[in-house]
Amino acid sequence: MKSLAWILGLSFMMISLNGCKKYEGVGGRSKITGKLTINEKLYINGVLTQTVSYPAATEDVYIVYGTQDSIFDDKIECNYDGTFSFDYLFPGTYTVFAYNEIFHTGNSVTNNDDDYYTKEPVTFTVNVAKNSSIDLGEIIVLR
Repeated sequence: MKSLAWILGLSFMMISLNGCKKYEGVGGRSKITGKLTINEKLYINGVLTQTVSYPAATEDVYIVYGTQDSIFDDKIECNYDGTFSFDYLFPGTYTVFAYNEIFHTGNSVTNNDDDYYTKEPVTFTVNVAKNSSIDLGEIIVLR
């Protein structure tokens, strides 16, 4: 009888330890970092005059936990120097993205009423291991 109780207790412990699968999201010890830089094209009357680069202070960077969703789960604002960090992540697959704002010139050079912008994502998909730190490096977005 004692051995049956001991086997049942051991089985219950093994099931309870194996039953707790950690899914992607906040709560772990891993992190994803990077630096966002903006390359802005300056136009005069629809003609490109120059391109300037600067840190993407206060720009939003988004993260999607796992591969099941296409809607972002969290976002963070870049620091004054363009750096960002998603901390305390469980192991798994994550997609990090920011938006380009692409300028499209219209048909009329003298009248800029038909110029417009579109947003296009710049995405990075990474696999994060337990207790790891992933550095995406410098991410360049266009304006």
